[in-house]
Amino acid sequence: EDPVAVYASALRCEIELVSRQIDRRIKVEHIHFGGGTPTIMAPETFVDLMGAVRQSFFVPSSAEIAIEIDPRTLTGQMIHALAFGGVNRASLGVQSFDPVVQRAINRVQSFEETAAATTGLRRAGICGINFDLIYGLPHQTVASCLDTVSRCVELRPDRFSVFGYAHVPSFKKHQRKIDEAALPDSLERLRQSEAIAGALKQAGYIQIGLDHFALPDDAMAVAFREGRLRRNFQGYTTDESSVLLGFGASGTQ
Repeated sequence: EDPVAVYASALRCEIELVSRQIDRRIKVEHIHFGGGTPTIMAPETFVDLMGAVRQSFFVPSSAEIAIEIDPRTLTGQMIHALAFGGVNRASLGVQSFDPVVQRAINRVQSFEETAAATTGLRRAGICGINFDLIYGLPHQTVASCLDTVSRCVELRPDRFSVFGYAHVPSFKKHQRKIDEAALPDSLERLRQSEAIAGALKQAGYIQIGLDHFALPDDAMAVAFREGRLRRNFQGYTTDESSVLLGFGASGTQ
Protein backbone atom coordinates (compact mmCIF):
# COMPACT_ATOMS: atom_id res chain seq x y z
CA GLU A 1 0.00 0.00 0.00
CA ASP A 2 2.96 2.37 0.49
CA PRO A 3 3.54 3.19 -3.22
CA VAL A 4 -0.19 3.91 -3.63
CA ALA A 5 -0.18 6.23 -0.63
CA VAL A 6 2.90 8.06 -1.96
CA TYR A 7 1.23 8.43 -5.37
CA ALA A 8 -1.97 9.78 -3.78
CA SER A 9 0.08 12.31 -1.80
CA ALA A 10 1.75 13.51 -5.01
CA LEU A 11 -1.66 13.72 -6.68
CA ARG A 12 -3.00 15.93 -3.89
CA CYS A 13 0.05 18.17 -4.29
CA GLU A 14 -0.50 18.40 -8.04
CA ILE A 15 -4.17 19.36 -7.57
CA GLU A 16 -3.16 22.14 -5.18
CA LEU A 17 -0.39 23.42 -7.48
CA VAL A 18 -2.71 23.61 -10.49
CA SER A 19 -5.51 25.26 -8.55
CA ARG A 20 -3.09 28.00 -7.44
CA GLN A 21 -2.56 28.98 -11.08
CA ILE A 22 -6.26 29.72 -11.51
CA ASP A 23 -7.42 33.14 -10.39
CA ARG A 24 -10.61 31.87 -8.82
CA ARG A 25 -12.09 28.73 -7.23
CA ILE A 26 -13.74 27.38 -10.36
CA LYS A 27 -16.84 25.20 -10.40
CA VAL A 28 -16.34 21.57 -11.40
CA GLU A 29 -19.38 19.68 -12.71
CA HIS A 30 -17.78 16.34 -13.63
CA ILE A 31 -15.01 14.38 -11.91
CA HIS A 32 -13.70 11.07 -13.21
CA PHE A 33 -11.28 8.74 -11.45
CA GLY A 34 -9.87 6.60 -14.26
CA GLY A 35 -8.21 3.23 -14.45
CA GLY A 36 -6.31 1.00 -13.88
CA THR A 37 -8.06 0.52 -10.62
CA PRO A 38 -8.33 3.69 -8.52
CA THR A 39 -10.17 1.76 -5.79
CA ILE A 40 -6.89 0.01 -5.00
CA MET A 41 -6.16 2.91 -2.67
CA ALA A 42 -7.18 2.71 0.99
CA PRO A 43 -10.67 4.09 1.78
CA GLU A 44 -9.26 6.85 3.99
CA THR A 45 -6.86 7.84 1.20
CA PHE A 46 -9.76 8.30 -1.21
CA VAL A 47 -11.64 10.41 1.33
CA ASP A 48 -8.55 12.62 1.79
CA LEU A 49 -8.18 12.93 -1.98
CA MET A 50 -11.79 14.02 -2.43
CA GLY A 51 -11.26 16.52 0.37
CA ALA A 52 -8.32 17.99 -1.53
CA VAL A 53 -10.43 18.30 -4.68
CA ARG A 54 -13.23 20.05 -2.83
CA GLN A 55 -10.79 22.38 -1.10
CA SER A 56 -9.22 23.43 -4.41
CA PHE A 57 -12.40 23.57 -6.52
CA PHE A 58 -16.09 24.25 -5.98
CA VAL A 59 -17.89 20.94 -6.45
CA PRO A 60 -21.69 21.47 -6.36
CA SER A 61 -24.01 18.77 -5.05
CA SER A 62 -25.25 18.24 -8.63
CA ALA A 63 -21.78 17.26 -9.91
CA GLU A 64 -21.26 13.84 -11.43
CA ILE A 65 -18.40 12.05 -9.66
CA ALA A 66 -17.47 8.80 -11.36
CA ILE A 67 -14.91 6.11 -10.67
CA GLU A 68 -13.69 2.92 -12.35
CA ILE A 69 -13.92 -0.22 -10.23
CA ASP A 70 -12.61 -3.77 -10.27
CA PRO A 71 -15.43 -5.77 -8.60
CA ARG A 72 -12.96 -8.43 -7.44
CA THR A 73 -11.25 -6.09 -4.99
CA LEU A 74 -14.10 -3.80 -3.95
CA THR A 75 -14.70 -3.88 -0.19
CA GLY A 76 -17.58 -2.68 1.93
CA GLN A 77 -15.31 -0.09 3.53
CA MET A 78 -14.39 1.28 0.11
CA ILE A 79 -18.05 1.48 -0.93
CA HIS A 80 -18.75 3.51 2.20
CA ALA A 81 -15.79 5.82 1.43
CA LEU A 82 -16.98 6.33 -2.14
CA ALA A 83 -20.47 7.26 -0.98
CA PHE A 84 -19.05 9.57 1.69
CA GLY A 85 -16.89 11.25 -0.97
CA GLY A 86 -19.93 11.94 -3.14
CA VAL A 87 -19.38 9.37 -5.87
CA ASN A 88 -22.61 8.81 -7.80
CA ARG A 89 -21.46 6.82 -10.85
CA ALA A 90 -19.34 3.67 -11.01
CA SER A 91 -17.92 1.85 -14.03
CA LEU A 92 -17.39 -1.84 -13.33
CA GLY A 93 -14.99 -3.85 -15.46
CA VAL A 94 -16.65 -7.08 -16.57
CA GLN A 95 -15.00 -7.97 -19.91
CA SER A 96 -16.34 -11.54 -20.08
CA PHE A 97 -17.95 -14.13 -17.81
CA ASP A 98 -16.61 -17.03 -19.87
CA PRO A 99 -14.23 -18.92 -17.51
CA VAL A 100 -12.04 -20.06 -20.42
CA VAL A 101 -11.58 -16.46 -21.55
CA GLN A 102 -11.03 -15.28 -17.98
CA ARG A 103 -8.25 -17.78 -17.39
CA ALA A 104 -6.61 -16.84 -20.70
CA ILE A 105 -6.43 -13.15 -19.71
CA ASN A 106 -5.71 -13.88 -16.03
CA ARG A 107 -8.85 -12.13 -14.83
CA VAL A 108 -11.09 -14.64 -13.07
CA GLN A 109 -14.21 -12.78 -11.97
CA SER A 110 -17.48 -14.48 -11.10
CA PHE A 111 -20.95 -13.19 -11.84
CA GLU A 112 -21.61 -13.29 -8.10
CA GLU A 113 -18.70 -10.92 -7.38
CA THR A 114 -20.02 -8.49 -9.97
CA ALA A 115 -23.58 -8.74 -8.66
CA ALA A 116 -22.43 -8.19 -5.07
CA ALA A 117 -20.47 -5.08 -6.06
CA THR A 118 -23.43 -3.71 -8.03
CA THR A 119 -25.86 -4.32 -5.18
CA GLY A 120 -23.51 -2.85 -2.59
CA LEU A 121 -22.98 0.32 -4.59
CA ARG A 122 -26.69 0.83 -5.16
CA ARG A 123 -27.49 0.28 -1.50
CA ALA A 124 -24.94 2.99 -0.65
CA GLY A 125 -26.72 5.42 -2.98
CA ILE A 126 -24.30 5.08 -5.91
CA CYS A 127 -27.02 4.38 -8.44
CA GLY A 128 -25.32 5.26 -11.74
CA ILE A 129 -23.84 1.93 -12.80
CA ASN A 130 -21.83 1.30 -15.99
CA PHE A 131 -20.48 -2.06 -17.20
CA ASP A 132 -17.42 -2.35 -19.45
CA LEU A 133 -17.40 -5.28 -21.89
CA ILE A 134 -14.69 -6.38 -24.30
CA TYR A 135 -14.85 -8.49 -27.46
CA GLY A 136 -12.01 -10.03 -29.42
CA LEU A 137 -10.46 -11.68 -26.37
CA PRO A 138 -8.61 -15.03 -26.63
CA HIS A 139 -10.97 -18.02 -26.98
CA GLN A 140 -13.97 -15.66 -27.10
CA THR A 141 -16.90 -16.61 -29.32
CA VAL A 142 -20.19 -15.05 -30.34
CA ALA A 143 -21.96 -17.49 -28.02
CA SER A 144 -19.84 -16.55 -25.01
CA CYS A 145 -20.34 -12.85 -25.76
CA LEU A 146 -24.11 -13.32 -25.81
CA ASP A 147 -24.00 -15.30 -22.57
CA THR A 148 -22.04 -12.49 -20.89
CA VAL A 149 -24.53 -9.87 -22.12
CA SER A 150 -27.47 -11.97 -20.91
CA ARG A 151 -26.03 -12.22 -17.41
CA CYS A 152 -25.10 -8.54 -17.30
CA VAL A 153 -28.59 -7.48 -18.33
CA GLU A 154 -29.93 -9.31 -15.26
CA LEU A 155 -28.21 -6.62 -13.16
CA ARG A 156 -29.65 -3.81 -15.34
CA PRO A 157 -26.77 -1.32 -15.39
CA ASP A 158 -27.64 2.12 -16.76
CA ARG A 159 -24.90 2.06 -19.39
CA PHE A 160 -22.57 -0.26 -21.24
CA SER A 161 -19.24 0.50 -22.88
CA VAL A 162 -18.24 -2.16 -25.40
CA PHE A 163 -14.66 -2.09 -26.70
CA GLY A 164 -12.54 -4.32 -28.89
CA TYR A 165 -9.50 -5.90 -27.28
CA ALA A 166 -6.25 -4.27 -28.41
CA HIS A 167 -3.37 -6.73 -28.47
CA VAL A 168 -0.14 -4.72 -28.17
CA PRO A 169 2.37 -6.97 -26.34
CA SER A 170 5.26 -4.69 -27.30
CA PHE A 171 3.64 -1.98 -25.16
CA LYS A 172 1.81 -4.06 -22.54
CA LYS A 173 4.23 -6.70 -21.39
CA HIS A 174 1.64 -8.80 -19.54
CA GLN A 175 -0.03 -9.50 -22.91
CA ARG A 176 3.01 -11.52 -23.98
CA LYS A 177 1.60 -14.44 -22.00
CA ILE A 178 -1.50 -14.54 -24.24
CA ASP A 179 -1.54 -17.15 -27.00
CA GLU A 180 -2.00 -15.11 -30.18
CA ALA A 181 -3.35 -18.19 -31.97
CA ALA A 182 -6.37 -18.05 -29.63
CA LEU A 183 -7.29 -14.50 -30.67
CA PRO A 184 -10.36 -14.14 -32.95
CA ASP A 185 -9.70 -12.89 -36.47
CA SER A 186 -11.14 -9.63 -37.84
CA LEU A 187 -14.34 -11.21 -39.16
CA GLU A 188 -15.01 -12.98 -35.87
CA ARG A 189 -14.39 -9.74 -33.96
CA LEU A 190 -16.97 -8.01 -36.16
CA ARG A 191 -19.49 -10.78 -35.52
CA GLN A 192 -18.93 -10.52 -31.78
CA SER A 193 -19.35 -6.74 -31.84
CA GLU A 194 -22.56 -6.95 -33.86
CA ALA A 195 -23.94 -9.74 -31.66
CA ILE A 196 -23.34 -7.74 -28.48
CA ALA A 197 -24.92 -4.61 -29.99
CA GLY A 198 -27.95 -6.55 -31.18
CA ALA A 199 -28.47 -8.24 -27.80
CA LEU A 200 -28.21 -4.96 -25.88
CA LYS A 201 -30.66 -3.20 -28.19
CA GLN A 202 -33.06 -6.12 -27.85
CA ALA A 203 -32.76 -5.74 -24.06
CA GLY A 204 -33.94 -2.13 -24.32
CA TYR A 205 -30.67 -0.19 -24.49
CA ILE A 206 -30.15 2.69 -26.92
CA GLN A 207 -27.00 2.46 -29.03
CA ILE A 208 -24.90 5.63 -28.90
CA GLY A 209 -22.18 5.72 -31.52
CA LEU A 210 -20.14 2.57 -31.99
CA ASP A 211 -19.37 1.59 -28.43
CA HIS A 212 -21.85 3.02 -25.90
CA PHE A 213 -25.31 1.83 -24.88
CA ALA A 214 -27.71 3.38 -22.35
CA LEU A 215 -31.21 2.86 -20.99
CA PRO A 216 -33.73 5.25 -22.58
CA ASP A 217 -34.15 7.39 -19.44
CA ASP A 218 -30.41 7.61 -18.70
CA ALA A 219 -28.89 11.09 -18.94
CA MET A 220 -26.62 10.01 -21.79
CA ALA A 221 -29.53 8.68 -23.86
CA VAL A 222 -31.50 11.87 -23.18
CA ALA A 223 -28.55 14.04 -24.26
CA PHE A 224 -28.20 11.90 -27.39
CA ARG A 225 -31.85 12.42 -28.35
CA GLU A 226 -31.64 16.16 -27.68
CA GLY A 227 -28.40 16.62 -29.65
CA ARG A 228 -26.40 17.68 -26.58
CA LEU A 229 -24.01 14.74 -26.43
CA ARG A 230 -20.26 15.45 -26.41
CA ARG A 231 -17.18 13.26 -26.70
CA ASN A 232 -13.90 13.54 -24.83
CA PHE A 233 -10.90 11.28 -24.34
CA GLN A 234 -12.98 8.96 -22.14
CA GLY A 235 -15.74 8.50 -24.72
CA TYR A 236 -19.22 9.97 -25.00
CA THR A 237 -20.20 12.32 -22.20
CA THR A 238 -22.98 14.62 -21.02
CA ASP A 239 -20.36 17.10 -19.81
CA GLU A 240 -20.81 20.32 -21.81
CA SER A 241 -17.69 22.07 -20.47
CA SER A 242 -14.99 23.10 -22.93
CA VAL A 243 -12.28 22.78 -20.24
CA LEU A 244 -10.76 19.56 -18.97
CA LEU A 245 -8.09 19.39 -16.27
CA GLY A 246 -6.10 16.17 -16.09
CA PHE A 247 -4.21 15.04 -12.98
CA GLY A 248 -1.94 12.11 -12.31
CA ALA A 249 0.33 9.96 -14.47
CA SER A 250 -2.29 9.40 -17.18
CA GLY A 251 -3.88 12.87 -16.98
CA THR A 252 -4.26 14.86 -20.21
CA GLN A 253 -4.73 18.59 -20.41
